[in-house]
Amino acid sequence: MVTPRRFLALLLLLGLGLAQGLVLPFEGPQGFRLAQAFAQGLKAPPPTLLALLLPDLPWRSSYDLAGGLYSRAGARLAQAATGAEWVLLGKQEEGGLRLFLARKDGVKEGRFATPDLAWLWLQGEGLAQRFSALPHPSLSEEELRALAQGENPDPLHQSALDLKEGRGSGLLEGILPERLLLLWQGKLPPAYQAFALLSQGKREEALKLAETLLKGDVLEKTAAELVFRTLEDPRWKEAARTLAQAFPELPLAWEEVSFAAFADEKGEEARDALLKAIRLRPDYWLYWTNLGWAYYLTGDLPRAILASKRAVELMPNATAYYNLGLFKAIYGDFLGAKAAYDRALRLDEGEDFPEALKDLEGRTEPLALFFRAYVAERAGLPAKGLYQAFLETHPRHPLAQAARRALHQEEGRLALEVKKLSLIPGDLEARPFHAGEAVFPEVKLTGSPYLPRHELQTLLYKEGALVAQEKKPLGFPPLTAALEEVAPAVSLPEPGRYVLEVRYGEAQALIPLEVGPESLARKLYALGLEVRDLSGNLLLTPKETLGPDGDRLLLERTLEALKEAAPLATSARLTAPLPQGPYAGKSVQELLKNPTLEMVRSFFQKVVEAPELLADNDVVNALVNWLLESR
Repeated sequence: MVTPRRFLALLLLLGLGLAQGLVLPFEGPQGFRLAQAFAQGLKAPPPTLLALLLPDLPWRSSYDLAGGLYSRAGARLAQAATGAEWVLLGKQEEGGLRLFLARKDGVKEGRFATPDLAWLWLQGEGLAQRFSALPHPSLSEEELRALAQGENPDPLHQSALDLKEGRGSGLLEGILPERLLLLWQGKLPPAYQAFALLSQGKREEALKLAETLLKGDVLEKTAAELVFRTLEDPRWKEAARTLAQAFPELPLAWEEVSFAAFADEKGEEARDALLKAIRLRPDYWLYWTNLGWAYYLTGDLPRAILASKRAVELMPNATAYYNLGLFKAIYGDFLGAKAAYDRALRLDEGEDFPEALKDLEGRTEPLALFFRAYVAERAGLPAKGLYQAFLETHPRHPLAQAARRALHQEEGRLALEVKKLSLIPGDLEARPFHAGEAVFPEVKLTGSPYLPRHELQTLLYKEGALVAQEKKPLGFPPLTAALEEVAPAVSLPEPGRYVLEVRYGEAQALIPLEVGPESLARKLYALGLEVRDLSGNLLLTPKETLGPDGDRLLLERTLEALKEAAPLATSARLTAPLPQGPYAGKSVQELLKNPTLEMVRSFFQKVVEAPELLADNDVVNALVNWLLESR
């Protein structure tokens, strides 16, 4: 711990620096101690303060979206976010120390065999006093890490904790940059304001602010481009290209330029942008995946294949394997294409195969035609017409026999089984149903060899007439043969006899339903409300609620809970007669002692209309509040 006298001396030293720069905690096993040494030598605030107060960037994934904090881009964004004149970051690497020194106009990077050599570099940069030695911190790495986590804070670190809790900046005034202090006090800089507007759904206000951010620093320019992109404003392309020129250290900027180039069908620009992104972030699988496609667009198939192979080495992903399958098919490499497409189909979660099929549509090579049918079949899409087209075009191709087998293969049986009907998806069987309820059929679908793609439909009939119909498309991965799914719900308008039909393609199931009168207990259950007594105990189990005696049990047990609570209603407010409402002249205490079924039923009917009356409250207090507020 720092003694008060040493703390005051530290404040005096910090006062000389006047927050001209910040040293952030370094990355590595001795990162805090190394950072503290540089901070002491540069008369900068303790890095442990920044461990507590360095803000996330305003967009999702924060520094990760820029390739990480400990990078050239991360250093520049940290400088812009904090408002410091300069920011120093470092990370320990095998055989040395890498430093990033960010200023408003750019960032410098250096790798040094020892911290002392790094200190000499900072002297050359005009930050450290010439011919001075790198200080040695008095606190251990463990002690500094504890401070960085807010443990046993000294007055300075306590001020940081207070600032995070909204209790003012205290001792940090004049030590940390004003922009950083204001941010923690809720006065958001423009870049943060733009994303706050986005989160509030204020599209036009966010776009207007983004226009002004285009003229700002690297943080603001990045925020502007991301706002335009998020809101699909066409200006995002120009903003991306402007950002890359102003902030060339940001791999995200070149990534966005590549997307703009792809959208504009400029393969060369996309390729060049991705090569720059990869130089900044060489092990990011997405860049290699997209670089493979950029090479394909420029007609460079050998490099397209190499880039795609590198992508799947870094991160096996369906898109890169689909691309690799296409490139191999164009080359006429059946085994290579099949291996790639098979791997892609196994990795695809149901989102990538439509684009892969679209990519195959424009190709006329024999293998491209064959694999278009091959992928469609395994994705559950109609494929026989595609196999037929392949045979008509290439009747003597070595794969013609495989296409004929697929063409004449008997279609497997499509089956639909209704597992249960519930009030809430994934919940208990809820038959018999009551008027006003929604019915959620839970079904199992099976197909052979693969489940075909259709809409899942729910239809409700009464006396042969269609009363309600709902449908939804299903999304599922390729190679799916069986699937459990919740069909869309239909509502039962009134008591009576109905027939419920669930349909998927040619498969269907018909279920007769006897629908009874409305049920209060089941309505509460469908709303997700639990009725509990003063002790927090459930008055009904789910099985009792859904059973034939649910309403009776709900009312009877609520009456018992109210009577048990009546002796506790002794305050003046609860013993005084109610001045108005349907129970005027009676006190809450009297009503709890002698509750009526009509009163309890009226209360629950009101809860159905306004669920917040019960919400997380127990039934006794909820009913008392309702009585007191009744008009």
